Order: sequence, then structure tokens, then C-alpha cells
Amino acid sequence: MKKCIIFVFAMLMSFTAFAQERGAGRGERPQRQFDPESIAIAQTDALNRAVGLDSIQYQIVYLMNYSDAVAMQDSIKARRDRREQMRRNGQEVQFQRPTDEEIAARRQVMQQRQAIRNAQMKEILTPEQYEKYLQYEKEQQQRRPQGMRRESRGRRNNRQE
Repeated sequence: MKKCIIFVFAMLMSFTAFAQERGAGRGERPQRQFDPESIAIAQTDALNRAVGLDSIQYQIVYLMNYSDAVAMQDSIKARRDRREQMRRNGQEVQFQRPTDEEIAARRQVMQQRQAIRNAQMKEILTPEQYEKYLQYEKEQQQRRPQGMRRESRGRRNNRQE
């Protein structure tokens, strides 16, 4: 009987150890790792389903998505490196809400990038496909939840409780 109790206790302890292995219980979220290639393929496949790309269009759009994904990965890596450098220097890393001017500047850069992308897509796609593309982009924008914007998450995490 004692052996059975000890065995059950040992099993429970081993399950607990495995459950906490990935940072659970320490306030850490597991980081999703996406490589630029898988991001580009997923985005291109989604657009292909929406507008029906031919093989040449698919390759061109894939290359556009791949270059965007590489740029995104580089900016994420740069932010991580800055935070890590701050930690190594003993500085506290905390969220600082961007100023209204910074938000406006970021929004303007995003709008310029979108305008360039739309101009490129207009050259690549047929007029019918381009109309479908614009509708697809509009639907994607409406699907994004408004409550998940960066500003609202920052305020929620910094509130006093």
C-alpha cells in the first residue's frame, strides 16, 4: 500500500515538473517562432484563395511578402536586442506609450507602405483580381479586433491594482 502511494506521489511530481518546463507559472508567454518563408507562404496562399493568382503572379507576390517578412523579423530582432542590452546594463525595461507625434508618424509610414504595395499589386493583378484584392484587404482590416491595438494593451498592463 505504501509503495502504491509513493508511486502515485512520484508520478504527480513528475507531471508537475513537466507542466512548468516551458515558462508556465512564471508569467512568461511562450514565444511563437515564425520564419519569413512560412509567413510569406501563408500570406501568399491566403491572397491566392481570395483572388486566384496564376503561377507567375504567385511567385511575384511571394517575393514581395518574403521581403516584407524579412524586414519585419529584422525590426523585431532589433527591438529584442535593445531590450536585452538594457537588461544587461541594469536598466528597467518597461512599456512607454508613444507620443501622439510618434503615433502619427508611424501611421503615415504605414499608409505610405500600403500605398506602394497597392500600386505594385495594381501592376501585378488583372483589374478583376485587383478589385477582389481591395475587397480582401478591406475584410482583413475589419477582422482585426480594435481592442488588441498596441496602445490599449500597454495601458492595461500598466494600470495600478
